[in-house]
Amino acid sequence: MESKSTTNQTTQQLTRHVTAALQQPPRRVTTTTVVQQKPTNAIHDLLAGGIAGSAGIFVGHPLDSLKVRMQMSGGGGSSIRTILSQSSTLGSVWNGLPAPLAGAAALNACIFLTYGSTTRLWDKYDTTNGNNNNNDDDSKSLAKEAICGGITGFVSSFIMCPTEHIKTKQQLNATMYRNSFHATQQIFTTHGFVGLNRGFVATAIRQSPGFCVYFGTYERLKDSLMQTHNKLKCSQLLASILAGGFAGSFSWAIVYPIDLIKSRIQALPMDCSKNDRSIVHIGKSILKESGWKALYRGFGITVLRAFPVNAVILTTHSELRGLFERTHVR
Repeated sequence: MESKSTTNQTTQQLTRHVTAALQQPPRRVTTTTVVQQKPTNAIHDLLAGGIAGSAGIFVGHPLDSLKVRMQMSGGGGSSIRTILSQSSTLGSVWNGLPAPLAGAAALNACIFLTYGSTTRLWDKYDTTNGNNNNNDDDSKSLAKEAICGGITGFVSSFIMCPTEHIKTKQQLNATMYRNSFHATQQIFTTHGFVGLNRGFVATAIRQSPGFCVYFGTYERLKDSLMQTHNKLKCSQLLASILAGGFAGSFSWAIVYPIDLIKSRIQALPMDCSKNDRSIVHIGKSILKESGWKALYRGFGITVLRAFPVNAVILTTHSELRGLFERTHVR
């Protein structure tokens, strides 16, 4: 009897364990989600970056045309009113739009894809992510934004340089070239790939430090605005607009002199000598002829243009990324 009672108790215990196990919800397998997340992020960067870049071009191109003309003008006639009065029509500020518009989608897709990929790669191999020291976290974050931003700036130069070269040539020589594609064909036919990429070194010198500042300022200022003004209900959209605009203006303020030199190099005739288009020679010539203030000719309109353009680009990218992730765009 005792043995039979023990057997019954054991059977009942096994029955309870089996029943409890069957009633537990099945475990979710997350391996597939992790594997799919990386390519999805890259696709989001490409799509959002391309659309954001095109939107920014429409906002900033007229002011960019005025900036280039001010950079090329002499010291006596470089005001916006003077530049406009010398233009044949008000619509001339839209000259050269097809080249940057065609390159804007590719450029910004490249920029956000490169920055997103490098930051994800940084996070993957960063062994100090679990560190609870706030100061160390801030230092790591600053290093990540600076290094990834610098890499992004250099990579973007390969698209930015020929695009800006064609744009500058057409803005200053509208009668010589029928359109941006005609200018590209002419320059490539007569001077090849090297001629098309004239001013690459100056472009890279501008882009790399510029993007170090650009992304670092945007990320930190956006977080700060959302935290500091939380009681005032500063939305993510408003924080993105303000942070994007300020980041764009601040980064341009730092690299502006090299941008002016780059514009001078790309505006020179295609058959000029190598020495005449060197960064050192152009810089010395500007300082000798007009002084250091000439390095900042067109500075005001550039900083003014940078605020709305980058507010549009960064906000559009941020909002589209969020939309794609919520709607599971693949």
